[in-house]
Amino acid sequence: MRNDGYASLCPTKNGVMSFLQEVKGVAAVSCAEGRGAQKMEPEAQMGAQPKPPSQTEGEGPEKLLTVKDLCALFSVSRDWVYKRTRAKATSPFPCVRLGKLLRFPPEKVRTYLESRQNLDSGGSVPATDGIARVNGRRHRAMARKRFQAGHVRLRGKRDPYWEGFYREDALLPDGRVVRKQRTKNLGRRADIPTKRLAQRRVADIVKELNDEDYRPRPVVTVRDFVEQKYLKLTMPTKKDTTRHGYEVILRKHVLPEIGDRQLTELTGEDIQELVNRKAASGLSWNTVRNIKWVLSAVFEAAVKHSYRKSNPVRLADLPPEPVQELQPLASDDDLNRLEDSLEEPYRTLIWLERITGLRPSELFALRRSSLKRETRRIWVVAAINYGKPHSPKTHRSRRPIQLDEEQWERLEEFLRRHSGAKEGDWLFPNKRGTGPLRADNVLERVIRPKVKELGLPRITLHLLRHWNLTTMVEERVPVKVAQERMGHSRSDTTMKHYLHVSDEAHTEAAQAISRRLKTSRKDPELPESVSDSVSELEVVSA
Repeated sequence: MRNDGYASLCPTKNGVMSFLQEVKGVAAVSCAEGRGAQKMEPEAQMGAQPKPPSQTEGEGPEKLLTVKDLCALFSVSRDWVYKRTRAKATSPFPCVRLGKLLRFPPEKVRTYLESRQNLDSGGSVPATDGIARVNGRRHRAMARKRFQAGHVRLRGKRDPYWEGFYREDALLPDGRVVRKQRTKNLGRRADIPTKRLAQRRVADIVKELNDEDYRPRPVVTVRDFVEQKYLKLTMPTKKDTTRHGYEVILRKHVLPEIGDRQLTELTGEDIQELVNRKAASGLSWNTVRNIKWVLSAVFEAAVKHSYRKSNPVRLADLPPEPVQELQPLASDDDLNRLEDSLEEPYRTLIWLERITGLRPSELFALRRSSLKRETRRIWVVAAINYGKPHSPKTHRSRRPIQLDEEQWERLEEFLRRHSGAKEGDWLFPNKRGTGPLRADNVLERVIRPKVKELGLPRITLHLLRHWNLTTMVEERVPVKVAQERMGHSRSDTTMKHYLHVSDEAHTEAAQAISRRLKTSRKDPELPESVSDSVSELEVVSA
């Protein structure tokens, strides 16, 4: 099936004959219109002898077709005809130049179309000059589809490598589709010893480009995609805290590094180099991990919106996570000193954080309506960050916190001191009453200055949450109960990141092992090893 722009002119094998008949009809009409209706000579009216056959009515020299005639026959534009009659045109259309005028002999046009007809095809796809037309009008630009196998060549002398070449359609911002040549390092010759193996790798690359369902992908830089698509389409779906963290990482770490790179040209190697540079620059492992997470989210959005086929961030690896010890917790006496030295409402705020272990965002989002007197429970139904309320972190974060009678009495006493407040007011409002206290202000203006004044170890609201969990575990509270009170979706998060083992617990563990060893020495009937215990159990079961 030809795709050279002429296939639409001769759709079938029998189309040439019908075309010639149509051309002759147009020529006959043109001849008649050119000669006009002439009156018969008097000799003819008086029975004069007829003229020779070559000079009879309707016969004579073949009438040449005009540009207008061809446009009407083929349903094409004048530009289409003129383009194929230029001197430098490939296989120019047969024509006769009469000054500035163009005329077309019908027989030569028929012969020309016959020579260009693909007799093996049962039909043809209309294809003009890469422009799709509807009713003769330009509709949209299309890149002509071609099958390609790509080609390879060997580069370098000291350490030669195979380089692959292929062409890819690209969609420009103005809507035009252009074809660009791409190159790719296929690998070292030591790993790919033959050219045939290198060609197979190129074939894997162009396989998608040759697919009939392939569509050109837009060509944009990472910065343009982030600013015009990601920030407008994806970012509004995230919570304020997540949005703030993403924006900081994009502004400080991603856009300065790869903002001017083409989105479609970034590979897993480029992302791995970026991760390695950030890790070597002295950033913490958690920060490098967050950078990788944000990059992955951006490229996942690019795949979703058809800007890329795959996410290259999945091919990058993080460096090994360093061994980090949990920060030491303040002792019970240190926390009591801090609590007693503060004024209200900060004293009750620190106390409530110690007994509930809420996230700071959940603690400051509490309202009076969150307190259920009938069951002595505090219901966590919201969180707040940067003064903006939102839903809790996870679905498990919506939970009740049970208080005992003594704890509830102290909370009721705090509420009675502010008896004028309404049921839906904040539990810890700011001085103007327009909203709750902000966690960062309480930490920087109240807690840290007082900790420094008293000479206490580092204390934050989040460390008080750690203290709550550690206390529950030391007091033999079941892990499942502790997990639900903390609002964690997984128990390993509870045990790995929040549990602190105290020195007393280490001492108790050592004493327990010591007691077991002493007991085994005194009682000879106890098995000396695990294998003896297993053998005794087998005898009993038998």
